Amino acid sequence: MKDLLDIKLSNFEGPLDLLLHLIYKNELDLYDIPISLIADQFIESIKGIDEVDMEAAADFIQMASYLIYLKSKMLLPHQVALDEGMDPEEEKFLFTQRLIEYSFYKDVANYLKEKEFFSQRYIVRNSEIHLPIEGLKGDLYKLASSFYRLIDREKEKIVTIMKDTIDLEETVENLREFFKDEKEVFWDRLINMCNSRREMVVYFLAVLELVKQKIVDIFQSENFENFLVRYNG
Repeated sequence: MKDLLDIKLSNFEGPLDLLLHLIYKNELDLYDIPISLIADQFIESIKGIDEVDMEAAADFIQMASYLIYLKSKMLLPHQVALDEGMDPEEEKFLFTQRLIEYSFYKDVANYLKEKEFFSQRYIVRNSEIHLPIEGLKGDLYKLASSFYRLIDREKEKIVTIMKDTIDLEETVENLREFFKDEKEVFWDRLINMCNSRREMVVYFLAVLELVKQKIVDIFQSENFENFLVRYNG
């Protein structure tokens, strides 16, 4: 346990980054976080907060306060918690959504850093030759923005509190087979295949993995924001 909590806040970009660190260190399920455990460890981790810049630590303190609130609310009898406001399970669900979305952005950032690192090993020759192409290779930052605009347009009519069993590796394999048949698909169609925001995030990460494996490429027309995913087989 001591090793799990032997950390420095300066090593983390913010409270969500620290929370993800604790979740992965404890090998917890991101989709079913034990709030009581993670709250206790988060608070223990920031006990040395007087040793860091207080302005930088404000977000960590705010997150600790929220975790204490959420932990206490989940310990209340269900009806009492409902009488005091939002269903604690629904509130936990929304909190988990924040972590999942942060994890998504972190994965995308790491992927782009890796691409940048390997791109520095190549020397590109300047050329005035312009070859005709069907579309422009999609920029991954624009891809992420386009993806989240599509997510925001999707309004889930019913909030169902359940453990999400969708698996990234399984989704990668399913999409690999899907693209073998379909050859090319627009983003909005992929989004419409998903039943939840969490599933959308997993689909997006799965497509990034397929791009990394050179199984698919992404393209964007000059006149449209929608991205095309094309199979390389």
